[in-house]
Amino acid sequence: MSQKRFEELLSRLLDDDIAEEQLDELTRMVANDPKMLTLLRQHLLMSDRLSQYEDELRSDNRFMDAVHARIRAAEDSSEFVARVVASAQEEASEKSKLAASRSEKVWQSSRGMAGWITAAIAIFALMGVLNQHSTQPWKSASNGPATDRGQEEASDRGVAVLTRVSGLLGEQTSDWRAGETVPPGTLKWDAGLLQLEFYGGATVVAEGPAEIEIVDESRVVCRSGRLRAYVPEPARGFAVIAPKFELVDLGTEFGLDVTSGGAAEVHVFTGKVELYDAESNRDVTTRRELNAGDALTVDHDGTAKQIEVRESDFVTPNRLSEMTDGRQKKQLRDWRAFRDSLQDDLRLIAYFPFDRNDLEDRILTGYGADGVLIEGAIVGCEWTEGRWPGKTSLQFKRPGDRVRITIPGEFESLTYSIWLRVDGLDRKYNSLLLTDGFDKNNPHWQIRQNGSLVLGILRSRGDLHSYQTDSIFNLFRLGQWVHLATVYDTDQACVTHYVNGEPTVREPFQEPASGLLKIGNATIGNWSDPTPRHQASRVRNLNGCMDELIVFGQALGDSEVRRIYEVGRP
Repeated sequence: MSQKRFEELLSRLLDDDIAEEQLDELTRMVANDPKMLTLLRQHLLMSDRLSQYEDELRSDNRFMDAVHARIRAAEDSSEFVARVVASAQEEASEKSKLAASRSEKVWQSSRGMAGWITAAIAIFALMGVLNQHSTQPWKSASNGPATDRGQEEASDRGVAVLTRVSGLLGEQTSDWRAGETVPPGTLKWDAGLLQLEFYGGATVVAEGPAEIEIVDESRVVCRSGRLRAYVPEPARGFAVIAPKFELVDLGTEFGLDVTSGGAAEVHVFTGKVELYDAESNRDVTTRRELNAGDALTVDHDGTAKQIEVRESDFVTPNRLSEMTDGRQKKQLRDWRAFRDSLQDDLRLIAYFPFDRNDLEDRILTGYGADGVLIEGAIVGCEWTEGRWPGKTSLQFKRPGDRVRITIPGEFESLTYSIWLRVDGLDRKYNSLLLTDGFDKNNPHWQIRQNGSLVLGILRSRGDLHSYQTDSIFNLFRLGQWVHLATVYDTDQACVTHYVNGEPTVREPFQEPASGLLKIGNATIGNWSDPTPRHQASRVRNLNGCMDELIVFGQALGDSEVRRIYEVGRP
């Protein structure tokens, strides 16, 4: 009787016709019978594999991904349900919520993949049972914390964050951007200011010309340059090594000025610092204390004498913030001049500067060839601050967020350019600009979950080739404004990807498009995949903000892409 009842309940589960009390009964049965649990697992695996053939939306690649996911799940029963749910939800997203609605306490769903999702979510209630009845020999008890197999915890080599920059000049400074994580190493620049916030809690404003070596989160070497440090109590012990002494802060605010000849000045504004002779390993016999209002100069030969405090010589964080604001206003003015001039570029086929229209804020206003107005329909997205204060951008966050546009025409070559801030890579594919569906000669421009930039082209024989970069967006680039560009150049028979104005990949055509490239109806920041009525579409929503999107109907050269980056660089 028990076996027959189990088979009846299992059949109802797989048919998506199981009531809540029946699900509870099935849970109790498998909890007390390992053989039934094994049968349940086998049937669920088989049901999922068969569903691959039922789902007309699923590609061969997607099928293979699902098979691998199930194999990994079978290796570890404690993760089986979680993997099934995650894989299924990636494919149909919010469809599961609609399909899993209850009526009269009966679980109902549509057929095919949506039905499987409902079953997977229902069987989530069995997770505790699955954890208790693992039969794999490697699943022994562990005294350590539980972790997901195959996933390594991210590590961070950084010891500080570059939070402000103003007027930086120098060979190394072209890629220094506010928000970057800074690992141990040497920073050298000819002019300008920067602000570092150390993981230990100290804040340092440094002015060039300067050469500073960051040793760790609480220690730096200043070979030349002028810096001001604020050291709150949690950062007590922050140390700066100058040519002739080591300064150890005891929770204070001080300034340090080191000349290229090796002479140095110390100015204590609040609190107290200790000075030790260089390379003395903080020998107490060499210790000198300086209190608030004290200042000292130490010559290159080690001779020291007192001087007057000159606090105004050292830029404060607030002053640097004001200087940064002024520079940002100038950058915004320069960009607006570029924006206005770009509308006269005859190669332009679509330009969206992402300027908010307060009267119609659900319309994204753009410009096409000859200044023709293009309107994009904003769906779900919210307006937010862009690259500079006073500049707007659109935030894409939820699965439904998108902008619907139409770009008419056919083109031998294309150039894409975008300013965006990626906040996370939540999907296998994260859309930048995707045509509706994916037919021959329809380019797809997006970011993979591994952080690589991809231009996908469906070739004449019907198979896909992706022109892609190595990973661009790692953990520490998230949250930063980045300029991306991709050029499909028919004359040169290659695709070139750019990151922040620099070419990173130049790949020859594997096979040119079978005709002219077409965009037509398309979606910014998501994918609108035409499907039969009532069927779910795949979710490729971007998690981040867009500030500018340009599409040219011709191939731009390296210098032109670089100019777009330079004029728009925040």
